[in-house]
Amino acid sequence: MSTRNNVPLAIFLFIGAVSLNSIKDGISKLLSAEITPVTFLSIQYMFLVVILSVPISLYFGNRALKPPKMWLQLLRGACACLGVGFYYWSVSFIHIADAIAVVFVSPLIVTALSPWLLGERPLGFRRIIAVLVGFSGVIIILQPSLAGETPGYLIALCSGLFISFFYLLNRKLAPESPLICGVFHTSLCSSFFLLPLLFFFSSPITQSQLPYLSCFAIFSAIGQIGMIAAFRLAAANIVSPFVYFQIIAATFVGYYLFGAVPNKMTWFGIFIITGAGIYIALREIKLEQKNIK
Repeated sequence: MSTRNNVPLAIFLFIGAVSLNSIKDGISKLLSAEITPVTFLSIQYMFLVVILSVPISLYFGNRALKPPKMWLQLLRGACACLGVGFYYWSVSFIHIADAIAVVFVSPLIVTALSPWLLGERPLGFRRIIAVLVGFSGVIIILQPSLAGETPGYLIALCSGLFISFFYLLNRKLAPESPLICGVFHTSLCSSFFLLPLLFFFSSPITQSQLPYLSCFAIFSAIGQIGMIAAFRLAAANIVSPFVYFQIIAATFVGYYLFGAVPNKMTWFGIFIITGAGIYIALREIKLEQKNIK
């Protein structure tokens, strides 16, 4: 089986990557009272800059380290910082599975906006219905927030909004550089914004926190590399629907670390969002196959 087209291995790597991301998110919630989102973001992106710079330089040359279309790259970096930063902030209020479920509104927003912002194929009736159904799932999840957790859900919704713009910019910039270079450029531009913020919003790191933060950085990096490898081994539209496995992984992590389990209404909303997202992904595959034929 060709290493260039190994779907089972790609799915395995992708599920492993999102699982590691859930563990990393659990660590961020565990330390959320002590470590600021800016500190978490800086550790995540600056560590990626360090470990990716050498292989990119050796394989693609030093010129590949310079981001093309700098203004769009900076905008993508800003959206990444805001999207992930709002997510880390949200988990200080709500459980990570709940936060991820709300953040997963982002593929629906991308589907809704891509015809206007990227000039992609117009939305058909079925995809419009799928997007509206997905948004209804978000509303169902937000409903329990009337018990006093409204800020956490709204912050997670802001995260999903900025992450959707990050995804749109990823599509826009995809032809400009290989995937691993795109991850490096995003991390580099994000670090550009985060460095001055560290002077105002950083957290002192104690010796007892170092093992947790080291695991956070390592799991984040391995997760990113695993996703890169997965997209190298199989088409994105085949692998992407498995991102919803992260909700399951986050539920296990949340239960293990905090004894937290989503309530029935949240599970219902998760089911609707996941179903809509998978339907849209499968619909994209079908439409793409028709265009190829």
